[in-house]
Amino acid sequence: MDAELDLGRRIKEAREALNLTQAELAERVGFASRQTVTELEANRRRVRAAELVTIANVLKTDVSSLLSGSRSIGRPQVLWRARPCEHADETQTEFLQWCERYHRILALTGKKCGDRLPPVTASIDTMSFSDTDSLATQVRTTLDLGSRPAVALHSAIENQLNVLVLYKDLAEGSAACTRGSWGAAILVNRREAPWRRNFDLAHELFHLITWDSFTPRVQEQPDLGRRMEQLANAFASSLLLPADSLRAELQQRGPDGAISWPNLVAIAREFDVSTHALILRLVNLRIVKNDAAEILKQERFKTLDKSSMVDRWWEPPPLPERFVLLAFLAASRGKLSNARLAGYLGCGLAGLPARLAEYGISQDDEGLTLESTFDDLYPGGGEGDEAEVCVA
Repeated sequence: MDAELDLGRRIKEAREALNLTQAELAERVGFASRQTVTELEANRRRVRAAELVTIANVLKTDVSSLLSGSRSIGRPQVLWRARPCEHADETQTEFLQWCERYHRILALTGKKCGDRLPPVTASIDTMSFSDTDSLATQVRTTLDLGSRPAVALHSAIENQLNVLVLYKDLAEGSAACTRGSWGAAILVNRREAPWRRNFDLAHELFHLITWDSFTPRVQEQPDLGRRMEQLANAFASSLLLPADSLRAELQQRGPDGAISWPNLVAIAREFDVSTHALILRLVNLRIVKNDAAEILKQERFKTLDKSSMVDRWWEPPPLPERFVLLAFLAASRGKLSNARLAGYLGCGLAGLPARLAEYGISQDDEGLTLESTFDDLYPGGGEGDEAEVCVA
């Protein structure tokens, strides 16, 4: 089909992905009436260049995506850990737009596109919590996460598995993941505590490595979703709190077998997990009794827990440093205009120098210097062979 004639269909698909009516799109774009949108989507009216830019911005997509005749805007599935009640469609569309942009700049800069997730053979019907523990051990070993996995998890997901990771301020919801033709990506709520974000990363990693095995079944049988979430939580707990390392830390802090409240909080901070996640793991390992979680309700314990958080609290930047570096590298090579670069970084042209400065980049920096910086920060650029992890 001719790309221009296909434009109306792609505008309609993008609008419907956001659950916008024709009237709502007309209002946001500034058209006088819904009829204008009706005519555009039916290809009965030519779209002016300025209008197309505004439409793309409203629909959380790029002009190039609307103009491209090579594919439909049809979006890949996004799995939410806790789907936001408000603005979920808009947040999801922005997430997928960022994925598409990331893929584009990877291609423009000659970096490896697509994820390198280990193939997992598993059945949601038969997979046990023991299986998730074994899988977590294999993944932890393959990624060389060490005895304190949370410390290296983000870096391993991005650099070894070539999975895109975005932290975004969300009023609701915790995390999500998706897989598409461009690869895989994880979205994490930037407002959550650092240890909660670590658990979210591990939880979403499970969904990604079991995507082909589990996701089609859950789509067919939504009631399996709860079981999948339980398995993902068990995997995340095992991945971040290795049994041997945890027992060794407990032995060092309480050789008599007793675990004081201060030590419990200290161990949670040591492994960079929440006290809630730590206690549940101790219960599952039968190190403490099933009712141990009751201490989480006690005000004195809550106060002690919160007092330990201040020095360990941090927030990730609004855009991944890797994304910003690559986008600027593409622009410095003439592959991306400054206007498009500003759009990718969420600022206007006037604010571009300040936004780049937030990431230690000057517009005077040369591409060769940036290439070296990227290679130093991300050795290998995602190159390498897949590691095989199989669960029967």
